[in-house]
Amino acid sequence: MKLPGHDAIARQADEHLVTHRVKLPTKVVERPIRQVVKRLIMALLVLVATALIVYADRDGYTDNSDSSVDLLDAFYYATVTLSTTGYGDITPVSDSARLTNIFVITPLRVLFLIILVGTTLEVLTERTREEWRLNRWSQRFRICTTSL
Repeated sequence: MKLPGHDAIARQADEHLVTHRVKLPTKVVERPIRQVVKRLIMALLVLVATALIVYADRDGYTDNSDSSVDLLDAFYYATVTLSTTGYGDITPVSDSARLTNIFVITPLRVLFLIILVGTTLEVLTERTREEWRLNRWSQRFRICTTSL
């Protein structure tokens, strides 16, 4: 038996009671802290890879303070190069180091910036998107319930 004006409860031909439950739309979203940690790890991996690449070709770089580039200098150079345009205190001087900077370090810099900017945008907009979806669902629900 179907109650007038109530579509949520109905009996089918085999007389089983069928109820429709209202569910909020869900989207599997990682927690913001987990997203940040994951991207931070990715950024650190890019930083370490860049430092190791520079260190492997350390003879192609010069340090204005002592001319040689050690592991600490390689990490410093990688950090400065990925996060800014560099200070010029450690510079590539060989052709191989310059080519490595053009074809490897620069794309890694772009990837590093994409990771950081993407993380910032995602964290800042995730709550807004969720509120927008919830408001849209709420409006649809109100329209459905007012038509009953």
